[in-house]
Amino acid sequence: MNLAVFGDSWPIGTELQPGEIPFGDLLHVKLETKNFYNEAEQGTSIDSLILQLDNFAKRKIQDCICVFFITNPTRFLHFQNGQKQVLRPTGDKSALNRFYFLDVQSDELDYHRANISILAVQRMCQQLGYQDYYIEGWTNIDWKYTGIDKTKFIPQSATEMFGADTNTKTLELAKFQDNEYINPNKYHPNQKGHNLIAEKLFKFIR
Repeated sequence: MNLAVFGDSWPIGTELQPGEIPFGDLLHVKLETKNFYNEAEQGTSIDSLILQLDNFAKRKIQDCICVFFITNPTRFLHFQNGQKQVLRPTGDKSALNRFYFLDVQSDELDYHRANISILAVQRMCQQLGYQDYYIEGWTNIDWKYTGIDKTKFIPQSATEMFGADTNTKTLELAKFQDNEYINPNKYHPNQKGHNLIAEKLFKFIR
């Protein structure tokens, strides 16, 4: 069995110190999988998971456990001149959504984009014969679309594991001040945080 992780800067291990290990690599050791593939991209969006999985599937890797880290739903996948961009609204994020959907509320779009993306990922994994599991980062999204298998979601989001506020839609540094699992500079787990995520995932998958 192989292992692949998908997502943004958290699975990459952004802000870890030299010699420290991201949760995907730790999970690879715990599960004793044959090969490990880290398909995560810095600053990506939930809808980008579809492209990450599609690119991975082209490599024809069989017998794979796939772990999807669900990032901030306010990030928006966009193509301009054939180039992929991830837009990250600041301030009034509804302005970006109004640019494309004039009469739809911003939060409603975030919800629909997230649900459609994960539904697509789950169906792709089913077709590919992959075992798929999901961990939310810092946001509690209401997964109500018919067909989404919520039993594949680890019960706690990462921020719940860390004892932080999970209801905020944008990470605020103040939420993580003096948190033992988060690096103080930005919004990424330290080694203790990665260890905890890996342990929770291992217990859930096993």
